[in-house]
Amino acid sequence: MKDSLNDATAGWPRRAVLASQVLLLVTASACASNKTSQRDAAWASHFIEQAVHIEARARAVGMARLHDVRAEQMELRGWMETLSKELTLGGPEAQGPGHYALACGARALGQDAESRAHLEAAWNAGFREPRVAWARAQALSERYRVLRLEALATPDADERKVLDEDAERQYREPVLTLLRQASGAQVPSSDYGAALVALHEDRLDAALALLEPLGTKHPWFVEARLLRADVFLLRAAQRWGRGDKVHAREDLTAGRQALTEARATAESFAPAHLAQARFETAAMNLTRADLSGAVLLLSGEDPTPAKWGVEALDMAARVDPGNAGFACEKARFLNVLVEHLDRAQHHNDAVREDAIKAAQHALALDAASACGRAEWSRALVQQTEEFTRQNSVGSPELGEALELLDTTPPSARDLAFHRLRARLLHAWADSIFETGRPAVGSPGWQRRDQAIEAYRLVLAIEARIPADQVRLGELLLARGSDPAAKDASADLDQAEAAWEKAVRLHMKAPEVWLLEARIRMARALRQRARGEDAGPNLAKAATVIEAAITPGAREPSLHHALGRILMEQAKEAWEHGGDPSALLDKAEAAQAQATTLAPLLAMGRLGQAAVHAARAEYAWRRGADPTDEAARAFAFYSQARSVPRPRKDERFAGLYYSAQLQARPLVEQGRDPEPMLLSPLHELDTMEGFHRDRVVHHRAHGALYGLLARYSARTNAEEAELGFSGAEKHYAEILNLEPTHQEARLELGQLLREWAVARKAAKKDPEPLLSRGLTLADALLKERPNWAEARLLRAAILRTKDPASPQAREDRDAALKANANLAPGWRRQFPEDGPLQP
Repeated sequence: MKDSLNDATAGWPRRAVLASQVLLLVTASACASNKTSQRDAAWASHFIEQAVHIEARARAVGMARLHDVRAEQMELRGWMETLSKELTLGGPEAQGPGHYALACGARALGQDAESRAHLEAAWNAGFREPRVAWARAQALSERYRVLRLEALATPDADERKVLDEDAERQYREPVLTLLRQASGAQVPSSDYGAALVALHEDRLDAALALLEPLGTKHPWFVEARLLRADVFLLRAAQRWGRGDKVHAREDLTAGRQALTEARATAESFAPAHLAQARFETAAMNLTRADLSGAVLLLSGEDPTPAKWGVEALDMAARVDPGNAGFACEKARFLNVLVEHLDRAQHHNDAVREDAIKAAQHALALDAASACGRAEWSRALVQQTEEFTRQNSVGSPELGEALELLDTTPPSARDLAFHRLRARLLHAWADSIFETGRPAVGSPGWQRRDQAIEAYRLVLAIEARIPADQVRLGELLLARGSDPAAKDASADLDQAEAAWEKAVRLHMKAPEVWLLEARIRMARALRQRARGEDAGPNLAKAATVIEAAITPGAREPSLHHALGRILMEQAKEAWEHGGDPSALLDKAEAAQAQATTLAPLLAMGRLGQAAVHAARAEYAWRRGADPTDEAARAFAFYSQARSVPRPRKDERFAGLYYSAQLQARPLVEQGRDPEPMLLSPLHELDTMEGFHRDRVVHHRAHGALYGLLARYSARTNAEEAELGFSGAEKHYAEILNLEPTHQEARLELGQLLREWAVARKAAKKDPEPLLSRGLTLADALLKERPNWAEARLLRAAILRTKDPASPQAREDRDAALKANANLAPGWRRQFPEDGPLQP
């Protein structure tokens, strides 16, 4: 490349040549000032002249009609190689102006980080003339605006606030200081400089007023239009936050118009197209609560923010088809779009596939692209999370995604990298635990442990975002609540520590309240399992959620969580001989509210079903007919099939449980329960045959076989023996998977006693069964000394062994004194005792 402008522009489009000549005359940008330096005049003059040519040529190329600019960029790179050599040969005197010229070249190539680094080097070398201060002010201000728009595009409000604060802290005063130091520099427009000052002083109205006439006075000055679009977007965000959505939308429209004008003026200026994509990403997040999925769709003929963003990125790729960064920007935009879309819509898969293709294209262009690795992995994580939400069988292979991420060089492993890696491991662990019950040391446990450590690393880098503390707390809570946990107490303590940090950061966030309530619930259930009083922790959990449900709160998960807590409080009341009815009424109201707020989710319906099932259970135990309430429960479990994302474990177990509640009276009446017991099969689809949790599966079928065996025992001892044996095998499988499962062991003990009664009636030896049952009851009472149901089980087994057993009478009286609600059940087994006064 020759140094002469006329030689260099030979053969260029006429429009580009004219533009470059005009720009040289007006010295249009920070890098085009020609004031001679007071020191090192020769080197300064030489490098400043090169900077003028670089800027003019780059602007001329950008203002030409849309075309592939790779040839011009190759020429520019060759020129910069020459400048680098001259910089090396020039010694200390050349460093300042040389880095200044290289900064202009890097900026022309779209290498903004490299440009800022060269400007910093020029400044540190003592080259601090107004032109350099102006160039640095522009570069830092552009970085500030990029960060502000990235913050606006962040769905999490707390993270958005942190990003905004960081951008203000890092760039506000430095830019204002540099703008003061740039006094005297030849700039395209003094109004533009004043607008930058106004922007960084948060005087957005003033900035827009200063920028408005520049489009007419300097139509070639594309940067003014891009700045105007950003200011419109920032003001729209302020107005939207104040509830002034009408004027916010007007600002968004005006911002898009400024971008349209900028792109029409400089068709081959890729930053203008990238600016449109950044604008649409932020605007979609800003207005997401008011947008339906249709507004964001890429299909159809109507214009949408999604279409505008993708079209702009495609235009940038046409300008520079070999730019891996542009391909990755498209992958990032599409991944953001998937996260903004309604998850119930089916077009997500197509958009995600396009994101993967764009990320793969980025890696094909640049095998070292950290962004390409991240966005490809991100798409796979999204897909896994969606599978888990939908409770679908199967998920993408995340091993490849993790390997891809882990090849990212250490220098590129920023906070976003570590957060994505933690998210990937979290999604992977969730997908494994949703499809079964992994054993300690299995891949599922390993992924969860790795996710915990990954979030700890995230928080070591940035501890101000409560959502990350909550995610860590949820993982620790999940591990501490697992029956196979090695040190559940330590995990729950650490989960509570994470919650305490989160609540200090954002006390009112729903997920923070939910985490505290779940920790309280976990502690309460551990206390109950040890025979301690679970009431205080359950009461505290309920208080926490009730405080979070403020007037107008529309978070269904809060109401659902409250319903679950009230159900446990009802159980606690029942186990102490109280009446659970009022608590169940409140639980039903909470679940009904969850259904109202989220009719397309299953949580509320499943919660309502559980309440009706509990009413049926308690009615049966009190000697009343459970049929109506059990039928209502069955109906709600059936309805959950028609809405997205039903919890298959819960729905599967609930259908069998409510059918068994209806079958119990049939057995007592000597009527065949099999049609009722098999009715869940008509409600379960093929996919639900892949039972998520083997404990759930075996417990449902153990109870089913037990009821069939009890019915058969009246007329067919051999068939009854087979039924009891089948039920026992299911319970054995449960205890093989979870040896400490107290409810299953209690049910097995009851099954063994009923089996022994049937054997005794068939003139067979019941003693081995009774001995096993007694061993189970003794073990349960050792773990949970005041558990009335376990004590009554032991009394029933001893009574079956010896009707006159004093220990049986003592256990019976103690159990009924602790929980009078169990008396009808005892009379059902031993009607000869008649009414009992515990």
